[in-house]
Amino acid sequence: MKRIMVIAGTRDSRDIIDKLLKIQAVVVATVTTSFGRELLETYSGIILHEGKLDSAGITALVQQNNVTCIVDASHPFAKAVSVNAMRSCRETGAVYLRFERENTVIVGNGAAEDGRMVIRVRSFAEAAEVAGKITGNILLTIGSKHINVFTKSIPDYKMRLFARILPDSRMVAKCEEAGLSVGHIIALQGPFSEEFNIEMLKYCHAEVLVTKESGEAGGTDRKLNAAAKLGIPVVLVERPEVAYTRKVSTVDEVLEFVKQYI
Repeated sequence: MKRIMVIAGTRDSRDIIDKLLKIQAVVVATVTTSFGRELLETYSGIILHEGKLDSAGITALVQQNNVTCIVDASHPFAKAVSVNAMRSCRETGAVYLRFERENTVIVGNGAAEDGRMVIRVRSFAEAAEVAGKITGNILLTIGSKHINVFTKSIPDYKMRLFARILPDSRMVAKCEEAGLSVGHIIALQGPFSEEFNIEMLKYCHAEVLVTKESGEAGGTDRKLNAAAKLGIPVVLVERPEVAYTRKVSTVDEVLEFVKQYI
């Protein structure tokens, strides 16, 4: 039987897998961490692969499992994963579909009528430069991968920098390797409400929030609203630009597309 590969990496990917199983699809799911694996192990009948994959690794999984369609539901900032998946589809003949929620609606830069003060940047290096020039503590909600960019460019980071990350030992280790002390690492599993984000910003005595444009599923809007209510500026790292061959933004669109290949 032909199978659908779901490259997981967002909360939406679990919703996609759940609905694919309900229409009797055979699902091959890929995750990069043990934490991601734990979240998907509750679904019976899926073929689960844990670990990072380059294009050759994706191609091998496609061929081994007779995959006919790849649904790329990886994180919006996992650009290399999407590029590798599209390359694998070209090599194997599998059909590629990108699922990505629409961006949070933010008009321009600077203060807006809703009280949001948003500074858009194109890279984590630029975010570190901008945030470092703002007086006071900084709360990062960008994951652990780029923490070292901030510790290298902000001289007094040991006093000012706080990072909220997933409760994964490898992510905590990355923060420690970058130089953060245990008291400045906040390991919690979301989703987080606007009220919780407000309390977190207060707890850190944050004067600026640095986050990524992760859309609704990543809680971007709730973070922006929390910061606005406290009068705190947000440095927002925009999504990398990727030329996807096919892209949809709702789970229903994924299901309609996939039904052609079951």
